[in-house]
Amino acid sequence: MGVIKQNPLPKTTLVDTEADRSSVKKGRHPDSHEDSDQGKFKAIFGLLKNMIGVKDIVNMRLSLPAQLLDPISNLEQWQYLDRPDFFACLGDDDDPVNRMFGVITWWFSKDLKYIVSRIKKPYNSVLGEQFMSKWEVPATKPGLSLRDIESEPDKVRVIFVAEQTSHHPPVSAFHYECPEKGVSAWGSDHICARFTGTSVKVSSGSYSSGIHVRLANRDNEEYRLTHPTASIQGWLKGSLYITVSEYCTITCPKSGLKAVIEYKEESWLGKPKFLVEGKIFRQNFSDEGAEEPVKLKSIPEDQVVGKVEGSWRGRIYGTRTDNNQSTMLLDMNALQVIPKLVKPISEQNENESRRVWSKVTELIIKKDFNNATKAKHALEDLQRQKASERLASGSAFVPQLFHLDTSRPGYPTLKVPLPDL
Repeated sequence: MGVIKQNPLPKTTLVDTEADRSSVKKGRHPDSHEDSDQGKFKAIFGLLKNMIGVKDIVNMRLSLPAQLLDPISNLEQWQYLDRPDFFACLGDDDDPVNRMFGVITWWFSKDLKYIVSRIKKPYNSVLGEQFMSKWEVPATKPGLSLRDIESEPDKVRVIFVAEQTSHHPPVSAFHYECPEKGVSAWGSDHICARFTGTSVKVSSGSYSSGIHVRLANRDNEEYRLTHPTASIQGWLKGSLYITVSEYCTITCPKSGLKAVIEYKEESWLGKPKFLVEGKIFRQNFSDEGAEEPVKLKSIPEDQVVGKVEGSWRGRIYGTRTDNNQSTMLLDMNALQVIPKLVKPISEQNENESRRVWSKVTELIIKKDFNNATKAKHALEDLQRQKASERLASGSAFVPQLFHLDTSRPGYPTLKVPLPDL
């Protein structure tokens, strides 16, 4: 995607986000204690029980007390680069079928945080809030351990930029890019959620059209990946976990390939298995409905060029139909989340996430929940004041980092240069 040239942000000393948060939280953060976890769970479950029948609890923008929150902004928490090394390598292979397998591998790797970490409620990002970070990953060796990544001499950058572009409904725009490899991705995040009585069901909202990927070094080959439906289960037992259902559809008109990944429904009996099955097949994109999901059984076998199977929480295997050889695409249990690198708060702009929430975060870490809640309310009151001022002056909020095309919902474009992190 093209960006406008202007003076870059100054280079800064970077800090390791996850490592920094973990070291601060260890032994002091309330989430590190089982009793506190249970207390949070019971309080949130109590609120949810009163919302059975509410169409979209996300759009309500509930203001929870500080002790029920994890000290991280939604913009920082909700991202698709748990393993940016797989993202950086999307355009490496000369074969289009193998590139589609690479996109599928990255698709599954993005959910690693929900496998290795507990489910948490982050801060609701305020309107105009921004988050910027980067990763430094091996140029050609995805899937390494963190120790091996650290010692790898040949690295490339992957940069992440996000901005909260709407408050009601809550919508954020994001852009990822590996400049050295010509790989970029963008889109808008907008989710809807409802409580069924036993689970929280989460699906994409109307302002999201999925994740869009471009491979500049492959003749600007573009992919579109759509989101399935997720459910947060385990409320009755007090042990939360995520299940996924329905389909992810991945389309690439330039290569004439389409992939459909089906997340299998879990049985009411026994433990969840988190099984997936998918097919890569040739698609005529001039056909009506070519971008839509289809049932796997309806795909003509003579058009299938690859198959996928496994568990999205375990091992995923891919098979090319031209040689019928199965290869393990990735083992989720062997992977670790690669920590992002973020500027110190002292060098951030006033609307960057860590700085916006710095006072609230500091008080939560100190377990001073009363004052943390007061600081959070003060921040929310300031946002309401700004909204009233815009209404009184007849002015609309305009994002600083992204251009939003109303004719293409879910397709924001970055209108500033990548930050020089």
